[in-house]
Amino acid sequence: MKLQEMLSGIKACIFDMDGTLVDSLGMWSDIDRRFFERYGMETPADYEKKINHMSFLEMAQFTKEEYQIPDSVETIMELWTEWSKEEYESEIQAKPGAQELLQFLKEQGIPLSLATTNRKELYEPCLRRNHLYSYFDHIMNVNEINSAKSEPKIYQLLAAKMNVKPEETLVFEDILIAVNTAHQAGFKVAAVYDKRNERDQQKIKTLSDFYFKSFLEEPEKL
Repeated sequence: MKLQEMLSGIKACIFDMDGTLVDSLGMWSDIDRRFFERYGMETPADYEKKINHMSFLEMAQFTKEEYQIPDSVETIMELWTEWSKEEYESEIQAKPGAQELLQFLKEQGIPLSLATTNRKELYEPCLRRNHLYSYFDHIMNVNEINSAKSEPKIYQLLAAKMNVKPEETLVFEDILIAVNTAHQAGFKVAAVYDKRNERDQQKIKTLSDFYFKSFLEEPEKL
């Protein structure tokens, strides 16, 4: 379907960043491997799925407790930040067509917000380098509101900031738990394909209104 048709009844959009607007899959897989190797372990097979909706602090707390990591939560967060900061500042790229989609939405007069699990020192340089930062009227991360993508709080707060109702708001997400959260809270959902969520694609589609295999292709109406 045409992008214009997708926007019928939509007054605002909320975007996730990692896996939706930017391709950071390889980096986080490498960081997970490096992290667990530090403690003589292999990355647990279901690790990423367990943590990808959590705030930075929640991820560190969960990882320490679940895998009995001897270092402090603060040290874990410092390691992750140190290892990922350079990548976000210089390497991580926007997904093809992401900027063009944001530009199109802005030209339609649609206010845009970003809802991320990432911290400002990581998301801001990445968005600025990829020329995406200026498109957003509001940016919020789950860490600053003591929440996670398993709760609708971040979407609800951003919708309130844009003065729109959930049913008038289109949420772009790539992971199953976030798609489900937005759907259950009454938001319209545009699911975005990302390789790391390959096995969840059918479940994601059943909870979404639209589906992007790529931003270079027109969305599929579900």
